[in-house]
Amino acid sequence: MSFNHDFPTLRTSQVKMLYRGRLTSINGERAKLVDLPSGSDQREEFYKKILGKNPSQMNAIWARQSFSGKATAPFELGSENPSDIIQWLNKHKNGIAYLPINNVTIDMNILYKTDN
Repeated sequence: MSFNHDFPTLRTSQVKMLYRGRLTSINGERAKLVDLPSGSDQREEFYKKILGKNPSQMNAIWARQSFSGKATAPFELGSENPSDIIQWLNKHKNGIAYLPINNVTIDMNILYKTDN
């Protein structure tokens, strides 16, 4: 989800590349990723469903990407409360987050929707 309505709907491969640090911008705009806290069930489900990885594997991927200077790891929120995610998105025009569809507000731009 994003509040930037200039971001188009993304393909699965683009979402994977974003959250693996291989894609850093969309339509020439640098994307800022947010992640739920470590230990979050939603975070683990997102990683497994979309990326085919567990949180430890993703931490290793981001450590390599950060060390090489190719990408910056997603900002980790201190809470998985949907209102905290929405607040973060409001502060970051090019922010991208994942959250359950029932927490999406009308002014959000849905970039990608997973199968349940």
